[in-house]
Amino acid sequence: MATGNMTLKRILSIGFTASIYLGCTLGVQAAEATKQDYFNCAVSPQAGQPKQVEANKAVVKRYLEALGTSRFDAVLKEVKGSGYTELRDEFENLKYNLDADLTAASKPAAKAIPDRKNEVTCIIGDGDMVAAAIKVTGTHKDNFMGIPATGKSFDFAGVGIFKLANGKINEAWLMADEARFMRAIGARLPARKDGKLIAPPVHNDTREFDDVLAEYLAKPVDSAEFRHKVLLLSYKAKNKPESYAAYLSKYATGGKPYADYYRAGNQNTVDMLAKFKDAGKVIGGSYGPAWSNRQDRISNVMAQGDVGMFQFRMTALNAAPLFVIPASNKQISAWEVGFAGFVGDKWQTAWYLGDELGDMLQIGSKEAQEFLLGDASSLPPIASAAPAAPPADGMGGGADGMAAGGGMGAGGGMGAGGMGAEGGQ
Repeated sequence: MATGNMTLKRILSIGFTASIYLGCTLGVQAAEATKQDYFNCAVSPQAGQPKQVEANKAVVKRYLEALGTSRFDAVLKEVKGSGYTELRDEFENLKYNLDADLTAASKPAAKAIPDRKNEVTCIIGDGDMVAAAIKVTGTHKDNFMGIPATGKSFDFAGVGIFKLANGKINEAWLMADEARFMRAIGARLPARKDGKLIAPPVHNDTREFDDVLAEYLAKPVDSAEFRHKVLLLSYKAKNKPESYAAYLSKYATGGKPYADYYRAGNQNTVDMLAKFKDAGKVIGGSYGPAWSNRQDRISNVMAQGDVGMFQFRMTALNAAPLFVIPASNKQISAWEVGFAGFVGDKWQTAWYLGDELGDMLQIGSKEAQEFLLGDASSLPPIASAAPAAPPADGMGGGADGMAAGGGMGAGGGMGAGGMGAEGGQ
């Protein structure tokens, strides 16, 4: 069943039939799980996969390996379709915060970071859709997005979601861990002439988890990939099917549907809280009151063999202080991408990347920026009866984290326009 499309008409990507393995150790107990900055799975061609799917993955791999390097323009010319659109820049927040003076001072990415290297750590394909996770390393040697050279090296995670036609990329949606990049080089957002902090626009590009889940359940398919996607959708849906309760009864670990939690969507915030603790400061509070009327909305869900991916937005009103950050009383809309590793029908590993810098830009205060990008000594002592624990899945009242920006989905690119259970395959 195909009910959606792309760009001004959007699509929910679904359906897979290939076999894939996780590069991380599976089957360990949750208590033994350790933090993993990067999500790993098979990146070589998969046996039994449709040729076009593997060809699409190879095209996207070339694109991602060249991204931000001196080779990118030449590679892009070869792999892009006639209607190619970059729906979201990997440095979306830094890009939108530029003014004319900062733009004039900026150098091309390949000059600012001449030794950039991108390693594709996981890539999955679904018909004409591809999703990937990458590890980026390099050295900040010249002005980048208004930030003068620091000479410091960095590494950070990134994700990309693509739509292809006839073996060419038509749409690309990218998200880098900008917060980790800026923390590594010791930078703050470059100051605009008007003194403002500018956040990217928010688009109407998502759907209710319940609506998409209902479409899947209306046309069940006997495949592992179908079950993986139903589980990911059920996790975030308000009205969960009976199958989800049965799954939790059999597999739940500490109340969560996954066993091993490798990365929080708000990992930089988690690291910042640890800095406070190490500095002897006690942080009180929790995410729940800070994100009033939180809702998560789906843009894309995919699965191939033993790996799944879902892309969603967290929306909420910042109605109360977030740790040391005063309430902004602003509506927050935040992107996040999660990768999931499965062993049979069990959701074994969970890894999330959220756009924390975009979230803090939407809050729009100096305290928000300093909390995320600064250090414990730069903020005042906090008096509290008990330290706050970050939610199990990232930023925001017990769900999976945070992210921000514009991107694919129901109103202007790939996303939740909705295809049926197996994407028409």
